[in-house]
Formats: sequence, structure tokens, C-alpha cells
Amino acid sequence: MRIERLEAIPVELPLKRPLQMAVATVDVRTCIVVRVTTDDGTVGIGESVVARYFTGESLASATDLINGVLARALAGRDPRDLAELRALMARITVHNNGARAAVEMALHDVVAQAAGVPLYEFYGGRRRPSVPTIWHVSGGTPASVAEEAAEAASRGFPLVKVKVGSADVDRDIAATLAVRDAVGPHVELLPDANQGWDHDQALRYLQAVAGANPGFVEQPLSRWDLMGMARLNAVSPVTVAADEGVFDADGLRTALEVGAVGAVVAKLMKAAGPIGVREVFSVADDAGIGVHFAGMAGQTSIGAAHAAHLALAVPNLRFGSGISPHYVTGDVVEERFLPVSGHLHPSEAPGLGVRIDEDALSHYRTDR
Repeated sequence: MRIERLEAIPVELPLKRPLQMAVATVDVRTCIVVRVTTDDGTVGIGESVVARYFTGESLASATDLINGVLARALAGRDPRDLAELRALMARITVHNNGARAAVEMALHDVVAQAAGVPLYEFYGGRRRPSVPTIWHVSGGTPASVAEEAAEAASRGFPLVKVKVGSADVDRDIAATLAVRDAVGPHVELLPDANQGWDHDQALRYLQAVAGANPGFVEQPLSRWDLMGMARLNAVSPVTVAADEGVFDADGLRTALEVGAVGAVVAKLMKAAGPIGVREVFSVADDAGIGVHFAGMAGQTSIGAAHAAHLALAVPNLRFGSGISPHYVTGDVVEERFLPVSGHLHPSEAPGLGVRIDEDALSHYRTDR
């Protein structure tokens, strides 16, 4: 089996409503869809959100990299050499984690199809019956986000993420407490500051919401402020988790060494694919810290299904998943992969089990 073609398709999908974060307000998701075709006709697909504010990539840069440098480098190679191909991509390009993740995901789809097993079996087998996932609330008033969170909880979502990190810390505190009151004690509450605060603002928030028992507070300080995160983590009454500040296993080792994190958010787009995510999980398992396996609100069903297959197989899913295909108004697949009562159920078909809808892909692509 040899790689015959590698293709990147840039797409843009509207969100159902804007997602308001400390670093950006997003009303559309830009994603790179990847197809790998082998000489025996097997087609594997992958996808990653592309966000300048997160990985620095754009649709143009990701498309150019995949259709040019990576397509030439991978042509004629055996897709089953997954570790070797990952090392090759890392060697010939710097960063570009989202683009490399989408390619690596497509390669995994090819290899699992060739083996005749669903992806989660390729990853070691099912460890849980389904994957619990999250509902995000952002913007609005404390009362309006609490109402939305309560509705999500009533629909079975076991986790709620509250976007905080604004300059109005009092509003963020009020929103968090209101959401906890609305969803009750059994829904996992995961506030996410998206790097929005300085040390004093973060500590004031953490002390004020400790009684609401959030599972963690995500990335309260800048991604660059590792020692600040360590100082905050040392005095925080709430677990401090890293997202933007920890991309891969090496970054997690460093953060743990200085005491900067009590939990970590893993993402395929950060760790440049499934192999990198599994390395993050391994380091977290050894350290005894919990993992939240996130996606990006508004990812397509392709990226969501990839993440869900892996989430079925990893041992440590202490803080559930943030796999979030349910925020876009449309999709690029024949049958959307969506949560049922707040849980995701990956396909039993060989490989990813998701098929591209060519008409939808054509509608949403940005280079047509």
C-alpha cells in the first residue's frame, strides 16, 4: 500500500451563534479537510480547525503546506509507517500543528480501514461505552448563560464550559455561580479564561468560585507565563489546567516540572495528531493528573469523530471531552456525527466510519 495522493480542502462553516472568548469572538469556523488516497483505492479523511489566534495557521498556509511540501514528501510512502511519517512531517516543517494533525488523522483512517477495524479498536479497544462531551456558554448575562446551561444539562450534557477571562471579573464570577446553581451539583463545570487575566484577577476569580466546585479553571494566564501559572497553581483553591500553554508531551513535562498545572487539556490540533495526543495522555497518566480531551467548538464531524474514537480508547478521561461538532449550522459529511444526550458514539465501521458529502464540501470550501 502506497500513498498516491494527499489533498487539502479549506472550508468555512458558520456557527449557530458567536462564541465569545477572551482572545477572540468567532462566528465562523475555518477548517482544513484532508484526503489521503492510496494506490489500492483506500481513501482516508482528517480535519482540523485552523485558527490564527491558537496555532498561528491560516487556511491559506495550511492548504499550501499540505498540497505542496507534505504531498510531495509523503507521495509513494507506506501509510502504515505512522511514526515514521509523523517524524518526517515534523522534520520538514516547523509548528503548523493543525495541518499536520489533519494529515496524521487521515493516515490513521487509511490504516484502520486496511486492518478492517474501527479506529477505536486500532487505538487499543473500547474503555467506555460512549464519550461524554460538553456544552459551551459565552457572552450574555449571568442569567442568560445560566438558562442556556440548564437547558443543556436537561438534554443530558454532563459537562458545561463557561467562557470567562473578561476584564469584568465580577461578571465572570456571577456567571459561574449562576451556572452552577442552574445545572446542579452533578454536572461538571469547567470555566475557561482563554488567557484573559493577570495573576490578581485570576486569584480573585478562583477564590470566589471555589465553593461552586469547578473541575478546573482553564488557562487563566497567558500561554507564555509558565512561572506565573506555577505561582497561581501553588495558591489556588481550584485546580488550574493548561490549554494554550501546553501543546504536547514535552510542554506538559515542563509544566509539571515547575508545578504550573494540576490538569491538562489535550487537543489533536495542538499535539499535531493522534500520536501526539496519546503521548500527552501518557505523561498525564504517569503524573496522576486528569485530562480534558477537547475539540474546538464548531469543528466538523470529521475531526469530531476522530477525537471520539481516540477518547473511547484512552484510559484517563477524568474531565470528559470537549468534542464539539454541534455548534456549526451545517457540515461536510453525509450523516452528521452529533452527541446524543450529551454523549458521542463512534461508528463500528472500519476506520473513521464517516463519509464526505461532496456537494456539501463544495458548498463550504473557500477555494472553489
